[in-house]
Amino acid sequence: MAVPLRRREGNARGTEAAPSDGAAQPRWPETRLRVLSALWGEGFLGPGGPEEVLALAKPLGLDASHSVVQLGAGLGGAARALAAEWGCYVTGYECDPDLAARGAALSAKLKLERKAELRVLDPASPAIRHNFFHHALCLEGMWRHADKQALLAALVAGVKPSGQLVLTDLVLGDVMPNDGKAFATWAACERAEPHLAGERALTALMARQGLDVRIVEDITGRHVTQTLASWTAFVRELARDRPAPAFAARVVEEAERCLRRLDLMRSGRLRLVRWHALRR
Repeated sequence: MAVPLRRREGNARGTEAAPSDGAAQPRWPETRLRVLSALWGEGFLGPGGPEEVLALAKPLGLDASHSVVQLGAGLGGAARALAAEWGCYVTGYECDPDLAARGAALSAKLKLERKAELRVLDPASPAIRHNFFHHALCLEGMWRHADKQALLAALVAGVKPSGQLVLTDLVLGDVMPNDGKAFATWAACERAEPHLAGERALTALMARQGLDVRIVEDITGRHVTQTLASWTAFVRELARDRPAPAFAARVVEEAERCLRRLDLMRSGRLRLVRWHALRR
């Protein structure tokens, strides 16, 4: 759900200069984070917000006695949503140190640093405490990384036997592009090099890591609907309260990123898939 810009007047009209063509830009400048917060909700980097996170995690049957490990924690919005709803303890691992630090600060601000802890994870040598967590959640935590086996092995090893895992990730669609230009343009907007696998390849990898995969569901359509709904609400707020140039420039950047992703999804070249599995 979009946050009304009128409530964020001071932030939206900051003094950060608009990005200049050709100049190297930090991946997470303050104005970009303000746009993401206004568009997707505080602590979230994509659509769905707390409602989607709770829907994905509902099969885990969480309560205050449970611990959850999350891979791809981002700014910690999902971890805090789980902790606030069910009282469980969530340890979120994020490979981007800047995001992890900002997410930890948000948890501290909301006095949820114990219930929704964020840590940095080195994707080259991922280390998660073995057999410690009751369940696991991974939200788009794999597609940016080439060594998915190492990440998944660390995640699975962190879960107690018979624990449940819910994972979502971007995968290659059934329709293959004639060239990679569309993917390259999208990747530039994401500011990340994608390492995409197919649904079957990821499912097979999960099985090799000791997971009993119970559900594989294509949730691309839901992702598209949530994205468009958030943008519709956000644009209405922009029309009421014209933003400063720096904020507007970041809005354009985020709009292009979303459009590039949705174009790949609508053409069948990119999909978002959900897996629900048990650790043997």
